[in-house]
Formats: sequence, structure tokens, C-alpha cells
Amino acid sequence: MVDIIKASGEVEPFDPEKLLSSLKRSGASEELAQKVLENILPEITSNTKTKTIYRLAYRELKRLNHTSSLRYSLKKAIFRLGPTGYPFEKYFAELLKSYGYKTDVGLIIDGRCIKHEVDVLAVNESEVMVIECKYHNSPGRTTNSRDALYVHSRFEDLRPMIEQQYKGKKFTGYLVTNTRFSTDAIKYAECSGYKLIGWKYPHGGGLERMVEDQRLYPVTIISGIQKRLSEVLIKKGFILLKDILSMDIERLQTILGIPYHNVKKLREKAELLCGRTK
Repeated sequence: MVDIIKASGEVEPFDPEKLLSSLKRSGASEELAQKVLENILPEITSNTKTKTIYRLAYRELKRLNHTSSLRYSLKKAIFRLGPTGYPFEKYFAELLKSYGYKTDVGLIIDGRCIKHEVDVLAVNESEVMVIECKYHNSPGRTTNSRDALYVHSRFEDLRPMIEQQYKGKKFTGYLVTNTRFSTDAIKYAECSGYKLIGWKYPHGGGLERMVEDQRLYPVTIISGIQKRLSEVLIKKGFILLKDILSMDIERLQTILGIPYHNVKKLREKAELLCGRTK
């Protein structure tokens, strides 16, 4: 047993099972995950940082199985959506569409007392979701109780107006983040009655699970897309990796301005990750 340092600076005992679980969520088989763990264990010593462990696992996974290594890099890919939160809001809205919701981003909606800018409004047959997105572009930062208090007051001001407009539908407020929640933020949300979605929260249904269950990866997950190119794609409205598969190679080449063979490789990686064949 050795102690490791989390991105937040906290120290905790290294748990091999957590690493195995994250490797298997990336699509690695039990055998492959065990092999990666076995190969990097000698390099995990006391006070090793979690980002170092991630880098070691990613390098070994990439050597053994490139597709799984890309899926393993999901958290970093979401960080690369930044630096502003707007692409994350659009990304989360696209996720919800795949779960049967109609979504709008960046609406100005009247509350009982004042107007509010709503990051994402999502509606299905039975529910209206008002979603506040709290995006962080670096690891180690948590969404805390101050954020929780702020969004709860907004939800309560919006509630009567939303319920009046969408009669018969359940109103639910959501605070969504790409990192983790503090303990107090979770306690306050549970007490106040609104919902949280973040990295590995709620258990078994966090942001990473929503993405993995339907393979709704952001375009930034592919190592072949440089920062400038991913920014171009996002500006053109292509947030999900599967959007790349909706275009032919010639159109992609026009948008990205890169050689044909690079675009072809890009599509091949997208097909692998999204589980499609040519």
C-alpha cells in the first residue's frame, strides 16, 4: 500500500481496483486492464501524483490497444473543450438529445423576480430540466457549496414560471460539472431537492457513464485533432465525434483544411471509437 496525491492535493491510499475500473470503462478487457496495471505497478511509489498514474496507464494502454487508450483519455478531452464553458454547454445539450430530450442552449427566461440566462433547457414528454453548467478547464477543481446555493436560488425563481409554461411536466433543476462536487455541495443538493451530475457522480450514472453508454465522445478525444482544428470543428457546430461520421471526406477536408490522408485517418479513428464500420 502506498499513498498517492490527487489532483486536488489530497493524499489517499492507492486503490488498484479504481484504476482497473477506469481502464475497463474505456473498453479494455479484464485481461488487458490487468496487464496494464501489472506493467505500471513498479512505477507507482509513495506520493506519486494521480496525473502521473494516468499518464503511465494511458501510455501502456496506447501501446497495447490504441482505441481503448483514446476512450481512457475522455476526461482530458472534455477539458480541451475550453477555455470557456460554452462548448461544454453545447456538448451536454447534445448528450441529452441522445437520451430523448429536446434542448436549447443559452436562453434568457423570465423568473418570478428577474430574468435568468439558462445554460441548457431540456424537455421530454414528462419532464422539464433547467440546467446550470459549471465548467472547469483544469483538474483538481471542485464545484462547491457556494455554486450549489447560487443555482438553487435561480431554480426556485424559475420554477413557477416554467411550471406555468410547461403544465403537466415535472420541473427538475440540475447542476452539471465536468469535475467533482464537494461534500457540502452534494449534501445541499440532496437536502434542497435538485440534482447533480458530475464526474463519477451520481454513482453509476455520472457524466463519464452517460458518455460511455452511448459512445457520445467529444471531437477533442482524438489525438489526431490539434487544438486549432478542434476549435474549427466546434465553431462549425461539430461537438460530438459522431458528427464527423455524418460528413464525407471531401467536406471534412474543406472545413479543416488538412491533407486528404489526414482526414481519412481522422474518420477511421472516429469509426473505431463510435463502434461503426466503414
